[in-house]
Amino acid sequence: MRNNPISRHAPPTAATTTCTNNRLYFSGFAMSLNNVSASSRVHVLGAGAVGLLIAAHLRHLGHPITLLFRSQASADRFVSNGSRIAVLNDWMRSHPTRKLLLNASSPGSIEPWIASNIQAELSHTSQTNRDAGDSEKIEQLLIATKAHDAVQAYWSVKDRLDSRSTVVLLQNGMGTYEALLHEFYASHHRNQGKDSEIPSFVIGTNSHGCLRLPNEQFTTHHTAMAALQFAVRPLLHNPPSSPPRSTLAMLSTLSSLPLQVSIVNWSELHLQMLLKLAANAVINPITALADCRNGYLVPRLQEGGGRCVDIGYYESMQSLLSSACAEIASIYARAHPHLHNELTAQAIEEYVTHIASATARNRSSMLQDISTGTQTEIDWINGYMVRLGKQHGVPTPVNTLLYTLVKLKEAGQHHT
Repeated sequence: MRNNPISRHAPPTAATTTCTNNRLYFSGFAMSLNNVSASSRVHVLGAGAVGLLIAAHLRHLGHPITLLFRSQASADRFVSNGSRIAVLNDWMRSHPTRKLLLNASSPGSIEPWIASNIQAELSHTSQTNRDAGDSEKIEQLLIATKAHDAVQAYWSVKDRLDSRSTVVLLQNGMGTYEALLHEFYASHHRNQGKDSEIPSFVIGTNSHGCLRLPNEQFTTHHTAMAALQFAVRPLLHNPPSSPPRSTLAMLSTLSSLPLQVSIVNWSELHLQMLLKLAANAVINPITALADCRNGYLVPRLQEGGGRCVDIGYYESMQSLLSSACAEIASIYARAHPHLHNELTAQAIEEYVTHIASATARNRSSMLQDISTGTQTEIDWINGYMVRLGKQHGVPTPVNTLLYTLVKLKEAGQHHT
């Protein structure tokens, strides 16, 4: 696969980051990404489907990679497996994902490609090493855990990070960045000591389809080719006049990925994240509760007076979809009034419908979590919507209901 060009945007006038003709613009500071050394090691925390996919591609491009594991047993399994990651490009086939995976062992199936010579380390260090300062500092870190694991994951590596480090956050939902600031750096502007130094943060969104099968060790299935977007998150207090070297190197590294990568300014990414959050807040809980694929949300009436679905079901789903999108638009209107024209109820409903249609055959991540008895990210999706609505005085009956029902389903499975 060829490297895809990064997106072209005009240099911003505000304190934002964007890329134009392979030049990075950050708060009025410009630097060519072509001149940035991207040879420093990238640490990846989160050996799930997405983390493995990105780590494998980075290693394939020649970057030294270290996978960080939470347990010695997991690190030992990775080493005994050859310190390598296998990737299957299922997206290259036109067959439905489920059919392809079920037939993965048949003749003529897609063979995995391998990324090897990857280091394995424990994410946490002993108290003795932390006190002695013996832990190796991390300059470039990608956290690709579930949203509800991000704070604990960050705690395990916090002592190896400082103001010269860059942390890339790649989670579903919203609120992870704010949770990390609140948990670890709430008083940084009052504390001038070394412990208060904050790394630079890059926020990412992923729309690629990826999954791991339970019986496969360190193998990721790339089921749908889509896109990755990244932007530097401006600090709330004392933003730097220019990004540190590690941030420029990390952005250069990410932009080299053959995964339709765009480096954009924060305001553009924030809008896309809000739209994606709206889609997740509608599609994920409904499919998880109904145990269905995404296309269930967009039933189609046949033209010419006939119908291919029950008219009652069609009208009920349309009503639920419209109500959920209208509620989300009301929340956004109070929380982000400057984006009111872009985040109308109609615009959100059109976006949600488009995503559900484009991914009609897909099983949402929340449905996959429910199916495997794994904790969902509902707290960072509909839970975030409920908290945002409460903060701004907007009633959230639809999101509260969806949140409560998914929580009950989780609890019921755990009890069973």
